[in-house]
Amino acid sequence: MKFFDKLQGFLEKFIGPVAQKLNESDLIGGLSSGMMRTLPITLGVSLFAILVNLPIAPWQSFLESTGLYVVTQEILSATMSMLAVYIVISVAYSYANIKKESGMTAAILSTGAFLCLMPQSIEGKDGAISAISANYLGSNGIFVAIVTALAISSLYIWLVKKKLTIKLPDSVPPMVSESLSPAFVAIIIFAFVLVVKFLFYLTPFGNIFDFVTEIISKPVMNVGSSPWVLIALYTFTNVLWFFGIHPSPIVNMYTPVLIAAITGNVESYMAGEELPYLALMTVFICMNLGGNGNTIGLAIDMLTAKSERFKAMSKLSLVPSIFNINEPMVFGVPLMLNPIFFIPMALTTPITGIIAYVLYKIGFSSAFNPTVSAPWIMPGPITGFLEGGILTALIVCVCIVANMILYFPFFRMADKQALKEEQEAALGE
Repeated sequence: MKFFDKLQGFLEKFIGPVAQKLNESDLIGGLSSGMMRTLPITLGVSLFAILVNLPIAPWQSFLESTGLYVVTQEILSATMSMLAVYIVISVAYSYANIKKESGMTAAILSTGAFLCLMPQSIEGKDGAISAISANYLGSNGIFVAIVTALAISSLYIWLVKKKLTIKLPDSVPPMVSESLSPAFVAIIIFAFVLVVKFLFYLTPFGNIFDFVTEIISKPVMNVGSSPWVLIALYTFTNVLWFFGIHPSPIVNMYTPVLIAAITGNVESYMAGEELPYLALMTVFICMNLGGNGNTIGLAIDMLTAKSERFKAMSKLSLVPSIFNINEPMVFGVPLMLNPIFFIPMALTTPITGIIAYVLYKIGFSSAFNPTVSAPWIMPGPITGFLEGGILTALIVCVCIVANMILYFPFFRMADKQALKEEQEAALGE
């Protein structure tokens, strides 16, 4: 117990305040909320992505002959492959709303700035043509989209608070007033964008997108998109969760890496190329089976409970755990600050991650379809099946069994202790 007391004290002193600051940060809140707002785009086209990529020869021939294949691919290109545009809009909108300013104005200004920063010409056979490269609208533009959304919306909010908006008479209709009042603010913002664009034009990179890709995005993706980094991150958050520190602020910081990896996979998939982040996404599917700590294994183990306490807990926690909601178990068992369950909570993620990675290496994710994006509440095996077929679903099932085996001896210990306490209480009566 002294070990756990010391570890808890360390986490509360050094990690707790950091996690609390991140959780309270308006920037993190705007980023997290903005990313969540883009889910309708990815989820809205997921069914089309599944249907158009079904490996059934007659079905594929029908799609080709009718033109449905081309039309559906264009829909996917306008959504999944242009995710940076939706991100800049939603993040700016969310952050401005948190700061109690006009989310719509922030979103419009940020989107305009984002498009202005892009190169406006593409070299063709007959010279340069006026166009915007789709390459900057997908995975290569996500980091710039996030930075632009937060920077421009922050500048807009600061200028508004400095009373630089135009004050119009009360007789002016509200719609007109809201449109004209930030005009001077917009001039300042686009002057700032002009300076930034020109400064990057003077560099060897030519624009901010290529600069970010070469200097920031590639190193971050090379390190951050490693399955081992993902496993280490979720192992760390499970330890935090055990000691009562919610993992969401830490996980939210990693979200841009995941979004960029998903978009990169989609772009490669649609181009008929090998998926660059297949290992990462295969492991990611198995990181939260039942919730933080992969507690679906424990929920299934509790079906064998002998004590009334865990029998009741099983009825309360099994269904939520199937849909990756484990708060009833974390607070009800409890798992939090319970020394019996520290080891399995800390070890399930690395064990699960290693199993998923090994199965990936031997070819279990060869049919992975990155255009399919299942919501986080989808049961793990179903997510695996939708995104990668039967073999990926089998990876998830193997990981669930491994979690059951790991949790079982610790659960049996807790169940025996609870049963003994119940029997002693019965005798005392």
